[in-house]
Amino acid sequence: MNRQTLLAPFIASALFLGLSGTASAEDSPALTKCMNGANSDSEMVACNAKELRVQDARLNKAYQAVIKFEEGEKKQQLQDVQRLWIKYRDANCGFMGSASGGTIDRVNGAACMVDMTQTRAAELESLLPL
Repeated sequence: MNRQTLLAPFIASALFLGLSGTASAEDSPALTKCMNGANSDSEMVACNAKELRVQDARLNKAYQAVIKFEEGEKKQQLQDVQRLWIKYRDANCGFMGSASGGTIDRVNGAACMVDMTQTRAAELESLLPL
């Protein structure tokens, strides 16, 4: 398999995000409203940055709640996984933020951070006891 074949799914994702200029279908109403009113790449990046603060707080709250229930090896494993996830998110979104070489890249990178953080927060929330 050549490099182009391996990268095709990532390039397709980058192009889709570049064409849409928005985050995922699970956007918060506040993000959707902000993005609908944005008139430039900079404004879209600012919308995503604001939503990232919300999703990051959600993720941190869920992580702190889950870590309280874990002990010993499971606690260490969760800490290790979270650190690796952060590295992956940052690397992945860094790539998405430069994939096409166009001006929309900053928006794509910011939207990636929101999407991945929102997804991880939901994953951690699903680990909480009812």
